Amino acid sequence: MNSVTSKLCAVFAFAAFGMTACSSDSTGPTDLDPSSALRSLALGLQQLGSDGTTASLDVDASFGGIAPFLNSVTVTIDGAAQPMYALALNESFPAGTCEETIFGDVIPADPSVCTPPSLNLAVFLWQTRSPSQAPDRMAILAGDVGTSNFDFNIDSQTLPAIALYSAGQNELWMSRSGTMTSSVTAAPQTCDIPLPLYAKSGACNIASFDEEASVVLQPFDLSGSNSSRTQIFAIPRQTIHGLLMSISEVQPIGLTASRLVPSALLQRLRGR
Repeated sequence: MNSVTSKLCAVFAFAAFGMTACSSDSTGPTDLDPSSALRSLALGLQQLGSDGTTASLDVDASFGGIAPFLNSVTVTIDGAAQPMYALALNESFPAGTCEETIFGDVIPADPSVCTPPSLNLAVFLWQTRSPSQAPDRMAILAGDVGTSNFDFNIDSQTLPAIALYSAGQNELWMSRSGTMTSSVTAAPQTCDIPLPLYAKSGACNIASFDEEASVVLQPFDLSGSNSSRTQIFAIPRQTIHGLLMSISEVQPIGLTASRLVPSALLQRLRGR
């Protein structure tokens, strides 16, 4: 199993979530306070990571370190404006870090191969009505700092950026093409968030994310059938707040959802 194939397991995890966790109704952000909106996101991510992996989340944890910076943005879905809560995450790794080292028990160790960690930036967007329910709509765009390309070629050894979007119980979409441009500026304020399992040491800072994206989505079908239907999910250029996880030393773990999109934020959201 190569790195690309392994990471694609996360797509199927999201597919299961999208078909079972979302309601059939949807709405934009209401007057929920930031902590309540984050708890809804946490519920959605918890359901996503409840398949026996090491990813876990305490939905009753305090979000005091993140909530003051949560903002809502306006995206367009097939040309229609939609307000959504937004949160971003970026991880940085020491030079020379290899995925083969982090996932040594799954990816065969080869001294001549070093695959740098990829998809280190994730943008989470969601709509919710209640802190006690998973989001009604949820989108996750995963790429890297700079320009990320969503053109997907299953035979490629390079994992492209991935976008996933769920709306209602039977609406699940996956990226087909498009780009996302991201830049990250760290703020002086630190965040008291546990490090992910694969980080032996590191630090967290609140950060501003300059984001712009236009992604062509197609229906996700576990049966493998193709559909000509598409829609465009776009983020007009705007600022999203989030977390910058600067990992200074890594340690090996198994291939778990804690390092796979779309559940990369699970452990960062766990409060102290």
